[in-house]
Amino acid sequence: MSVKLTFPKIKDCLLGSIAFLIVSGAPGINAEVTGLGKSAVVVYNNSMPESKEVALHYAKLRKVPEDQVIGFPLDKKETISRDKFESSLYKPLYQFFKEQELFETDYEIVPATRKSPGTIYQNLIKSKIRFLILCYGVPVRIQEDETLEELAEKNMRVELRYNRAAVDHELSWLGRDPKRVTLAGPIQNPLFGTQKAMEIKPENGVMIVARLDGPSAAIAKGLVDKAMKAEEMGIWGRAYFDARGLKTGPYLQGDSWIRNTAQLMAKAGFETILDDQAATFAAGDPLSHIAFYAGWYAEHVSGPFLRDKVEFMPGAIAYHLHSYSASILRTSEKHWAGPLLNKGATATMGCVYEPYLGATPDIGIFFERLLMGFSFGEAAYACQKVLSWQTTVVGDPLYHPLSKPVELLQMELTEKKSPLLAWIRMIAANQALQNGAEKTAVVEALEKDILSQTHPVLCEKLGDLYFSLNRPEDAQESYERTLLLDPS
Repeated sequence: MSVKLTFPKIKDCLLGSIAFLIVSGAPGINAEVTGLGKSAVVVYNNSMPESKEVALHYAKLRKVPEDQVIGFPLDKKETISRDKFESSLYKPLYQFFKEQELFETDYEIVPATRKSPGTIYQNLIKSKIRFLILCYGVPVRIQEDETLEELAEKNMRVELRYNRAAVDHELSWLGRDPKRVTLAGPIQNPLFGTQKAMEIKPENGVMIVARLDGPSAAIAKGLVDKAMKAEEMGIWGRAYFDARGLKTGPYLQGDSWIRNTAQLMAKAGFETILDDQAATFAAGDPLSHIAFYAGWYAEHVSGPFLRDKVEFMPGAIAYHLHSYSASILRTSEKHWAGPLLNKGATATMGCVYEPYLGATPDIGIFFERLLMGFSFGEAAYACQKVLSWQTTVVGDPLYHPLSKPVELLQMELTEKKSPLLAWIRMIAANQALQNGAEKTAVVEALEKDILSQTHPVLCEKLGDLYFSLNRPEDAQESYERTLLLDPS
């Protein structure tokens, strides 16, 4: 039986049932990607010239209106006090939204009762903005205010009785009346798990807040450049997942997230590598052509990510689950978020303080939503169970890794004679295998493809298939050819 390697799309992915509806065509979200800049506000620290440079660069590329780019005089440190956060950022930003008529509100009068006094709430009726982008120089985390006492705090679990938080997360409920929000502990994300990207908006309780940040202003500025390059050329490469081999215990949830996500990406056709050992990836592990990475659990960056060169592909999304993975962003050596960005990742997430495992992003939902066509920012907020807590989202929230129809990508890459075409063939082969095609049939199809002889990625894939079919001589020949083709 012969196999024709075509590139189908994933129309829908249901992780819970691992059911996949695969049809021909490509993601029909191109129209949604254009014009998103009009629904964004960009914030910078006008005490730092480089912060404004990042903001203007982003606004120009994403076509954000000039009157939706705003600077505030903020502390230059990554950590800000609760008082300064409210006086120098939260309140002025909310006032800006009102003055620019970006928020439309009305009032709700709650009459007094015998048990409680009356009050007036300000409710958000309509928002012109869905995305809030914080630029390099805007503080990252809010320190604990030990003088703040809230009645609702007494009913919380002891470990949640803290008002320290990520700046991003504390702005994600912008538009809600502060009288309705308890600052101590997290608040529930009403859109956790949503399958409709456009539902994620302030009217429904969630502002998509992300930041262009990292070890330097240049790195922060480059995040949108790499995102847009991936939107133009496609995001190609391998998906790497680093679990811990857990079978039971309180941390099994984290391992399950990672293993399920690896299965999801393999089903989607990405060349997927899962390390299910206790240790993180070792220094000697190759990790070539990284398109996606998710792993845990080390305090500081380690293994292959310490090399001088880490091969992150344009648009690469990398995330390491740790309680303090983003407690410092403007570093190239400590924790994970900063070092991953420093080595070339386009987007990441992390925690600024201890969140506890259940309150960290569910990466299964995150990757599933990316495959469904969500933007990076939309997927990041669909996968978080709580807000007003510890997660920071770093990267262009408008970035759509799967924005361009694959047929169009294939046509453009063919016209350019781009070596990236090999990745389209790779995913087609993997999807054929996932859908039940015989390995021998896939091998025959690849043998007829000239790229399998001229591109190291496909040549290596063919070698792997030969090896799995117990054809060691053919495998060795393919591997030797791969080395001659100057692989990375």
